[in-house]
Amino acid sequence: MFGINEILNKVLSKKELTEEEKFKILRSKRVDIKVVEYLMGKLEHLYIEVLGDYEGSLFNLMQAEKLLGWCFQTTESAVVFLNDNDYIERGFLRFDERTPEYYHSWICFHFNDIEYVLDPCLNFLCKKNDYSRIFKIDVKGRISAKVVREELIRQVTAPKEKNNSETHSSFESFRKRMMGDSYESYIESKKGEVIVHGPEDINTPLYRNGAGYKTEIDHGKIKKITVHYYYTDY
Repeated sequence: MFGINEILNKVLSKKELTEEEKFKILRSKRVDIKVVEYLMGKLEHLYIEVLGDYEGSLFNLMQAEKLLGWCFQTTESAVVFLNDNDYIERGFLRFDERTPEYYHSWICFHFNDIEYVLDPCLNFLCKKNDYSRIFKIDVKGRISAKVVREELIRQVTAPKEKNNSETHSSFESFRKRMMGDSYESYIESKKGEVIVHGPEDINTPLYRNGAGYKTEIDHGKIKKITVHYYYTDY
């Protein structure tokens, strides 16, 4: 296994890096602790439940690598706490020859005039230009924090009959079959949860979502979110 100096030499000589080497070099690039503190403050009121398996803050689940596979739901749930001009990018990362196109979603945000990437599912927090260069990103869709926030608020505050879609009904039927006798107590614990939906369009705010949200909203601002990830078929 190469050390970081050998990997840097490969970069300088323009040799192709492996997936492991790319991950290692990005994680070697430490960001200022003030960036971490800024994000932790912004995201302190986001709580995530992954199926019935894991739950906790975004950073706890990120460090435990429990968010892999939930990139669309996680970036959409987190970006609503950031500034209006921060945004989600969706597209492809190049890991190596074995994985030249990894379909993914990540958050881009600004701090002290520098642009960073928060990738909670692959466990990266780094400068945007490093992320873009290492993974040779191919962006297919981009959506601002403001637009995602407005759409999430619209869906969770819509009248109940509008949320009682065919998809939501099938969700409930599936859960009832799977949970059996524990379904009623589960429903009691999930009072106030609204399942949000997004179309199969990469430029829409809640793309491939289908998560359940409990939210606290005050004067059009999201104060707190508990989001529950469910399996959906895409």
